[in-house]
Amino acid sequence: MARAGIAVVRNSAKLAKAVACAAILVLLGGCGASDDDFAKVAVGTWGSRDVAPDDVIVETQFTLLPGGRVNWQGEVRMLVPPDFYLPNRPNYEVRNGRLVYYFTASGNWAVRDGYLHTKIESSTLTSLMPVGFAAAWRLKEVTSKEMIYLSAASGRTRVEYRKE
Repeated sequence: MARAGIAVVRNSAKLAKAVACAAILVLLGGCGASDDDFAKVAVGTWGSRDVAPDDVIVETQFTLLPGGRVNWQGEVRMLVPPDFYLPNRPNYEVRNGRLVYYFTASGNWAVRDGYLHTKIESSTLTSLMPVGFAAAWRLKEVTSKEMIYLSAASGRTRVEYRKE
């Protein structure tokens, strides 16, 4: 009887090791997305919304085009006093107690070594998106609905949502 118990324990240990090895292989297989795989899935329009502690809201969407071009568009909204006046100007308006600035930018993109590389070539809001600015975002996962990456600016995990 003791031998049977020892055999069960040994078989259970072997089974546990086999399950652990299989789980590790599955996880490693999921981590093996190539740059080409990321690039194919990343093509499309993505968007995000950020609210700063001072209640400045930045909504951005960017479109990664096949061939390596990227276009950004968005708006920055900040609270203004009720008597705030701004003459008619392109890219600005006052709406619902906020100054709204509409911006666009364009540049190029590529996926290399698991990073989404972008470089701005033109911008209407150079204080936020200066011409020549380049960044590399460490891609964690790109699906048909979400792009999850480590922010180059903050090092935090960010999620962009597909707009299409």
